[in-house]
Amino acid sequence: MNNKVQFLQALSRYDDYLICSHTNPDADSIGSMLAMYCYLEELGKNVTMVVPDPIPDWPLPNIDKMRALSDQEHDNIIILDCEPKRTGSLLPLIEKAQITFNVDHHKGNHGTCTYNLIDTEQAATCMILYQLFKTVNFDMDYDLAQPLYAGIVGDTGGFRHANTTTEVFKAAADLTAHGAVPHLTAEAIFATKPLEWIRFLGDALTKIETKYENRLVWLVLSDQDFQKHGIDPSQCDQFIDYIRMTAGSEISILFREIAPDVIRIGFRSRGINIHQLALRFGGGGHLLAAGAQVNNRLADTVEQVVAAASKLLEGDRP
Repeated sequence: MNNKVQFLQALSRYDDYLICSHTNPDADSIGSMLAMYCYLEELGKNVTMVVPDPIPDWPLPNIDKMRALSDQEHDNIIILDCEPKRTGSLLPLIEKAQITFNVDHHKGNHGTCTYNLIDTEQAATCMILYQLFKTVNFDMDYDLAQPLYAGIVGDTGGFRHANTTTEVFKAAADLTAHGAVPHLTAEAIFATKPLEWIRFLGDALTKIETKYENRLVWLVLSDQDFQKHGIDPSQCDQFIDYIRMTAGSEISILFREIAPDVIRIGFRSRGINIHQLALRFGGGGHLLAAGAQVNNRLADTVEQVVAAASKLLEGDRP
């Protein structure tokens, strides 16, 4: 199902919702959860938001109502910005639910829930929700506009990525007119970090490695690196934006060992289909931005991924 009206009718039919998203939440996942929470609250529904990973300290309405992982079962679950298998420890709860809803914009999501709203052409899940709520002329105020704007800003890289379209700018303008605050959103997501994080960034960037005259660039951060600096690995996904700045880079990769032998991999590309590389390692995402998580030795993972990325640059499938 990709019919907006039918999707909204189904949402109004049930109660007692659990809202969740993917592990290691970003601005689009957090924003879409908060926007859906706001919408369902207005409908008088009983709603719980669950985020098993650390919740960002962002100035977004209702973010304080997000909860850590709970084993409480819910009849109806809404999965936002991912497919069910990417929810990590929440998957067992999803599998027990009677009714599931899924809103997502990532490639590879085949819409396996009871109700699905999948649009891989959209820049962000928050763009899909924005269009969804506009379908019924839902009364938009700050509580809805601010998280939607944050999600769109996050997944377009502050309107810098190739997914920044005319429709994105129109949506951003409309959300701003309804209360979203652009400068506070940009500061929170991109420009406010603890001093320890900034010092760690400086140390980390000295470890960048390259191949093919900088066409392939990668950075490896081990569990020991994070422990040495007292930094949570979940706070460092933005490091890939700095790697990608390397002149001439075509594929950029960030390896983060979030626990011993548990590696999160971020992929970015300027034009090559990086989604196929992420799929090779059990992940997914978009054509130019994707990710994966691997349970393996860090050194072995780096060797395998760099070899696959090299083949991709040479014109072969990874």
